[in-house]
Amino acid sequence: MLESVVKNSPSEPARKGAFDALSLNGFNLRELLAHLYRARLIVALIFGFFFVAALAYSLLATRQYDGRVLVEVRQEAEKVLGTESDREGASSKLDSDRFFATQVDIIKSRSVTIAVAESLGLFNNDSFLESMGKAPDDADLSILSPEEARRELIIETMLDHLSVGYTGSTRIVQIIFNTPDPRLSAKIANAYAVAYIRNNLAKKSESSSYALDFLRGQLRDAQGRLEQSEQDVLAYARRTRIVDVSNAAGNGRQANSTQPESLIAAQLVQINRAYSEATAKRVNAEQRWVRVQAVPLLSIPEVIQNQGVQQLLEKRAATEADYKEQLAVRQPSHPAAKQAAERMAELESQINDIAREIRRGIRSEFEVAQASEQQFKSQLEALKGSTLTEQNQGIQLSILRREAETNRRQYDALLQRFNQLNAEAGVQANNITIIDTAMVDSEPSWPKAWLNFLLASLMGGIASAAYLIAQPLLFDRVRTGADITSRSGLSLLGAVPPSDNVFEDAQDPKTSIGESLNVVRAGLSLASKDGAHRSIMVTSVQAGEGKSNTCLALAIAFSRIGKRVVLIDLDMRRPSVHRLFGLQNKIGSANLLAGQLEVPDAVQSTNIKGIDVVTAGPIPPNPTELIMGDRFRAILAELKSEYDLVFVDAPPVLALADSVLLSNMVDSTIFIVQSGLNSPTSLRMAVERIASNGGNIVGAILTKYDPGSMGYGSSQDYSYAYAYGRTSDADE
Repeated sequence: MLESVVKNSPSEPARKGAFDALSLNGFNLRELLAHLYRARLIVALIFGFFFVAALAYSLLATRQYDGRVLVEVRQEAEKVLGTESDREGASSKLDSDRFFATQVDIIKSRSVTIAVAESLGLFNNDSFLESMGKAPDDADLSILSPEEARRELIIETMLDHLSVGYTGSTRIVQIIFNTPDPRLSAKIANAYAVAYIRNNLAKKSESSSYALDFLRGQLRDAQGRLEQSEQDVLAYARRTRIVDVSNAAGNGRQANSTQPESLIAAQLVQINRAYSEATAKRVNAEQRWVRVQAVPLLSIPEVIQNQGVQQLLEKRAATEADYKEQLAVRQPSHPAAKQAAERMAELESQINDIAREIRRGIRSEFEVAQASEQQFKSQLEALKGSTLTEQNQGIQLSILRREAETNRRQYDALLQRFNQLNAEAGVQANNITIIDTAMVDSEPSWPKAWLNFLLASLMGGIASAAYLIAQPLLFDRVRTGADITSRSGLSLLGAVPPSDNVFEDAQDPKTSIGESLNVVRAGLSLASKDGAHRSIMVTSVQAGEGKSNTCLALAIAFSRIGKRVVLIDLDMRRPSVHRLFGLQNKIGSANLLAGQLEVPDAVQSTNIKGIDVVTAGPIPPNPTELIMGDRFRAILAELKSEYDLVFVDAPPVLALADSVLLSNMVDSTIFIVQSGLNSPTSLRMAVERIASNGGNIVGAILTKYDPGSMGYGSSQDYSYAYAYGRTSDADE
């Protein structure tokens, strides 16, 4: 059982739907991969060029060796005396970054570099420059002297080969020096670390010396101010005869108080304190007197609490009880009753006497307190005048004493700081420590083969990407049937694969070309309601697109279904139909158009049944003028009367005007478009030229179309294939 599978180039909607899964916002992955596949040789050449350059550089470049020193840099120096924390304190992250950036710049400074060069004797000869591949003549002698220019060249060379950095997460700073000599690299890197430490210690020493000199001068000034202020205090006190008793024992004042206390002031304070106490006593006594004055005697708390009153009250209660017993059995006039009544009256009188005495005592206390208050008040008023006078003098004395005390504190602080710095000056607290010294490295740090090839890959990728982007923009081509439809608006009649022998492949219906021609033939048959047009011009945008071969193949395809076909070669400048059929080209369409022959005399038979040919004939000097006449219309009418189909092999459109003239004379026009040859602009221009002249373009045929060579693989969206083969038993 035969299996036939036909895969045709789909229409634009079908192709679009197949690409929806791979397209996103206009980006088509399949088109990109196809473009990359087509450019694979150029991309390979680009990568090859960069890889060869990387290999050559890796083999030919001078070997460089790194001398690497690890140095720990602390913001806080080690505290030997415990006072260094005054200068070194905790800092923020920003300050830390600035500190380390500053240290990096210090290591890379000219002063440190000069110190390294001098310690190693690099300025004494040219050996260092020779080892670095430089000559003394490279120095700039336009301004400097030869010796100065050589020194500058050495310094610049050292700075160019020095790199310093830190990670930011540790306190470790790397000092790296690079030279072609591994021993020299290690020696200079170690010298940089030593010079950096010495520079740091020298700065600390200079800073301490400057601070000591500065503080020494400040101490002299502070001492002079203190002595003068103390003398001013003493002189003013003597002049005003103010005696300060602030240091007297038991006065309760603060030892550090600057407010002076004279004898008058001290006496005023004591009298004021006594007056306050007398006033408080008077107020309390007055309150007691007012309270007891308004209540009965026996309601006064002091009377009730008196022990003698309590005893008399008990006796009176006992006598009163006895009196009541007498009244119970006797008359009030009874002598026993009278005696009891008299005892009661006597006890009552004694109680009242004691109570009145207590109340008089309270009043006496009030009067004494009042008199004492008045006495202290009189003394206080008498001292106020003297005190006011003395206060004015005391204020000025207080100002002088405060100034003296301020000067003393300043002097003490400066003296303490001077003593600290003087003690620290002899201690070199270093905050820089060498962790690892530079060792002689046996492996070069440059060139790095892997890095060179990585850079080559990167540059190759960038260059390839630039080529892949620029190539479609500058050299855009029509490659697929979808491109024809979208770029020119023409209908795709079919796609014809490449062939080494179109003449033989077109005659075999089992080949891919034979089946693709069947598709084209079906499309042309549906071009009108009456079937295929009687006269069909086959043209192309430019030469070499397979126009004549396709015209021959179409003629063979229609002859297989019993049509009588004649093929006219009107490409009179480059005739090719006669070669395809192996015929003579002595006479042909040029003779017909010139009126030298009649149509029957120009028609030649071929070895293919149903196909006749009118070759181009001798090349005329004016093909366009021959076509412009009415002769071709008559020839075409006569051929249409004798044949079912007339195929006209016309010249390319853009090169000549022949096809434009012929398109208005034939029934329809077919464009032959070779895959990957024409730009969209040239295709549109060719179509517009035919359409503007009134030509009827029925569609286009894509020739030499090979999806695999263009990177589309065997996808159904692009390929065309017809296969015959034995099916499996299951299929049967």
